Amino acid sequence: MARMRLTIIVPAHNEEHRIGRMLDAYLPYFTRLYGTEVEFLVVINGTTDRTEEVVAAYQRDYPCLRTLVEPKSIGKGGALMMGFRVAQGQWVGFVDADGATPPESFQALMEGIGDAGGIIASRWCAGAQVSPRQPLDRRVASRIFNWITRLLFGLKLTDTQCGAKLLRRDAMLAVLPTLGITQWAFDVDLLFQLRRAGYAIREIPTTWQDIHGSKVKVVQASMEMVLALTRLRLMYSRFRWVVPLYQNTLGRILHPPGVERDHMVSHTLVLMIGAQVGNVSNLLFQLAMVRMLSGADYGVLAAMLGALMGICTPFSALSGTATHFAARFVKAGRPDQAVLFLRRMMEVLLVPVLLMLLVFVFERHAMIGYFQLEDPWPFYVAALIALTIPHGMVPGGILMGIQAFGWGTAISNGIGVLRLGLGIALVLAGFGAVGALAAHGLSGFAGLLAAIWVCRRLLRGRPVIPVATETGATGGVSMRQAWSYLAGYMVAFAGFAVLSNADLVLVKHFFDPATAGAFAKAALVARIVFFLPQPVASALFPKVVSEGDASYASGRTLIKAFVLTGGIVVAAGGFCLLFPGLMLRLLAGQADPAMIPVMRGMVLALAPLTMVAAMLSHEVAQRRFIVALPMGICAAGYVVAVEWWHETPMQVVTALGIASTVALVVVTAMLPWRAMREREARG
Repeated sequence: MARMRLTIIVPAHNEEHRIGRMLDAYLPYFTRLYGTEVEFLVVINGTTDRTEEVVAAYQRDYPCLRTLVEPKSIGKGGALMMGFRVAQGQWVGFVDADGATPPESFQALMEGIGDAGGIIASRWCAGAQVSPRQPLDRRVASRIFNWITRLLFGLKLTDTQCGAKLLRRDAMLAVLPTLGITQWAFDVDLLFQLRRAGYAIREIPTTWQDIHGSKVKVVQASMEMVLALTRLRLMYSRFRWVVPLYQNTLGRILHPPGVERDHMVSHTLVLMIGAQVGNVSNLLFQLAMVRMLSGADYGVLAAMLGALMGICTPFSALSGTATHFAARFVKAGRPDQAVLFLRRMMEVLLVPVLLMLLVFVFERHAMIGYFQLEDPWPFYVAALIALTIPHGMVPGGILMGIQAFGWGTAISNGIGVLRLGLGIALVLAGFGAVGALAAHGLSGFAGLLAAIWVCRRLLRGRPVIPVATETGATGGVSMRQAWSYLAGYMVAFAGFAVLSNADLVLVKHFFDPATAGAFAKAALVARIVFFLPQPVASALFPKVVSEGDASYASGRTLIKAFVLTGGIVVAAGGFCLLFPGLMLRLLAGQADPAMIPVMRGMVLALAPLTMVAAMLSHEVAQRRFIVALPMGICAAGYVVAVEWWHETPMQVVTALGIASTVALVVVTAMLPWRAMREREARG
C-alpha cells in the first residue's frame, strides 16, 4: 500500500483518565505504519483537569503529536473545526479520546475510502462488532436519532454519530467554511454538507468498545440532539430566518451566552412527552375496563381508585420533600447522602403504614359498608395498595431531585403499560374488579422496586459516609428537618390545591346534577391549559433548590420557566378560546352552546395559576414557605365568595379568576427580586 500523509484529530474535554489509553494504542500503531507522514492533533478545550499534562507526557517520545489548547469549552464540533484549520494531511480523520474505536478499525477507513469524499465507521452495519453491548436506553436513543436524521436530511447512513470518520482533504476544505454546528448535530451537519457539495460518503462496519466513563446523559443528550437537528434543518430550509429570530429573542433568555446551561427546555420536554404517554396508557386502561367489566364492577373499581387517589394527595408532599433534599445533596457533591436519606425515609414511613394498617383492620366493616361492597375483596386489595403509597413517593422524588427525569418518566410509563396488560389478563381470567385492582397494585409495586433499584444504581460507587447532626439524623439532615419541610410543603400547596381543584366540588354542591355535569365537561376541556405546563414547574423545582438563599442563577431559571409556561398557555389557551366548539366536541363529546362561555372563562381563570405553580416551586424549593399565607388567603376568599355569590356557574368562574389573579400578583411581588439582582451585580 502506498504511504500517504494522514492527520488524526482528537477532541478532548476533561479526558485525563481515558485519553492515555487511546494514545497508547494509536501513537505506536500509526507511527509504525506511516512514520513521519502522520500527525496527531489533540484539541484540548474547556478542560479543568490534567488532560494537557497527560498528553504532554507523550510528546517527548512522539514528535508527531501536537496539542491545540482552547480555554473555553467549544464542544466537539468546535474542537474539530479548530483542528481542521491547521491539519496538513491529505486525509483528515478524527476519533474520540476514549479509544472506543481501536486503531485497526480506523486504519480500515484509510483502506476503504477510495475516491469517496468521506468514510465513516458504523456500529450498526452488518459485520460490526460492539463489545460489550450498549445499554438498551443508548441503543433505543441511537435508533430514534438515526430515524429522525434520515427523515429530516435524507442521509441513508446507519450511524452518523460514531466517533471515527475520515475525509479527503479537498472535501474537508470545501465544507469547512459552511460548518457552524459545534455540539450534538455537528456530525450530521458535516455529512449533510459533504453530500450537498457532491461528495460520496461510504460507510463500513467497525469494531467498537463501550468504554466506561461516558459523560453523556442519554435522555438529556437525546432531547438536545433532537433540538439541534431541528435547528439544523431550519438553517437549510426556507424558514432559516426563524433561527436568528429565536437567537435574538427567546434564545437570549433561554440560553444566554456565557452562562452554564440548566437544561430546562430539554427536561421540560422529557416530562411533557412522558406525561402524555402516561395519559394515553391511563386512558387505555380506563377504556378497557369500561368495556370488559360490568357496570357494577366498574363502579366498584372507580370508587376504589378514587379513594386511592384521595390517599395519594396528602402523601404526594413526601415526593416533594425527597426531591428537595436529594437535590441539596447532589449540589453539595454528596450523592451518598441521598442513599442514606432514601433508606432512612423508608424506615421511618413504616410508622404511618402501620397506623394505616390498624385503621384498615379495625374499621374494615365500616369502610366496606360505606362503599356498599357486597364482596369485601376489592376493599382488601385496595387497602394493600394504600399501604405501599407512602413508600412509593420517596424514590420517585429522589429521581426528580437528582434530575433523572428520563428514568422517572420511563418507570411511570412502564407502570401504565404493565397495568394495562395485567388488567386485561386478570379480567379475562374472570377476576373482575378485584383483578383490575390487583393489576393496579402489582404494577405500582413493580414501579416502586424499579425506582429503588434505579436510585441505588445511579448513586452507587460513591462513598457512603453517614454525617449525623443529632439523634435520628442521617445524611447530614435530621428527620426533624425532613418532617418540618414536609409540613411547610403541604401548607404552601394547600391553598394552591383549593384554587386549582375546588371548582368542581363547589359547583356540585350548589347546583343541580345536570348543571354540575355540564360544568364538569367544560372545566375538563379548560384544564388542558392548566395541566400542559405543569412539567415546567416539576423540572424547575430541583434546579433551584437551596437552604433559603436566592441567587441570580435560580432567578434566571425561574424567568425561563415563565417563558416556557407562558408559551404553552398562550398556545393551548388561544386554541381553546378560538375553537371552543371543536375542543368540546373532541374532549367532552358534545358542544352545548351554553358550555362555551364557561369553558372560556375557566381557561382565563386557570391561566394565572400556571405561573403561580412555577413561583411556588421556586419558593418552596428554597424553603421560603411564607408564600403559604397569600395562597391560603386567596383560597379562603375564593370559597367565601362562592358561598355568598353562586347564582350561576359563571359567578364561580369569576370568583376563581379574581382569586387566581390576586394570587399571581401577590406571590410575584413576594419573590426575592432584589436579592437576585444584587447577587448578579456582585457576580
